[in-house]
Amino acid sequence: MEVVLPDKTRLDCLLADYAVEVDFARKWAEAIGQAMHYSRLTGKPPGVLLILEAPEDERYLLRLKETAYWIRVWTITPEDLAGRQ
Repeated sequence: MEVVLPDKTRLDCLLADYAVEVDFARKWAEAIGQAMHYSRLTGKPPGVLLILEAPEDERYLLRLKETAYWIRVWTITPEDLAGRQ
């Protein structure tokens, strides 16, 4: 569930243990910055849920993991959502 923070930014998902930014794979670098900002404001560790739309998006996932290895990362693909209607 989205949460509006004191500075008026919108945190995509606030979990019990993580402040999570949700973004498309090609925006992996932006997701790092947003997750870190939300972490600072909430006091929770940063997390990113990366939306992988195609097999080629795996390269962005690798970049995210290599660059910000301390951020918890989840992924979701169209196949994950198939049948959830």
